[in-house]
Amino acid sequence: MVMDSTRTIEQLLELLRADPNDTRTRLKLGDVYAREGDLPNALEMYEAAAKYYAQQGFALKAVAVYTQICEMVVRHAPQLRRRYAHGPPILADLCKQLGLADRAVAALEALGPGSGEHELS
Repeated sequence: MVMDSTRTIEQLLELLRADPNDTRTRLKLGDVYAREGDLPNALEMYEAAAKYYAQQGFALKAVAVYTQICEMVVRHAPQLRRRYAHGPPILADLCKQLGLADRAVAALEALGPGSGEHELS
């Protein structure tokens, strides 16, 4: 199974080299990394996809991916909380853009107490 995952990762990386903006491939690669327990690489792929979605105006998709990142950090990678502390304010701003005020406030605490140091304006 590891051999299959290694080959899958290599194939997905090749697709990303050919098209760095292929967000679906980036998300699939994140999923494979996550299944293999390589959470730093999984989170890196997810964050790149979330940033791309946000930059392209796909706020709802970006919210979904940033939410996934926060949940993964809290549940499976609390040691990476500080590295991803910038995520909840971004998530809150995206929720605010979508008119989801309640969710925006909750997003600020997505990584637990102390993660919501950003204020909504």
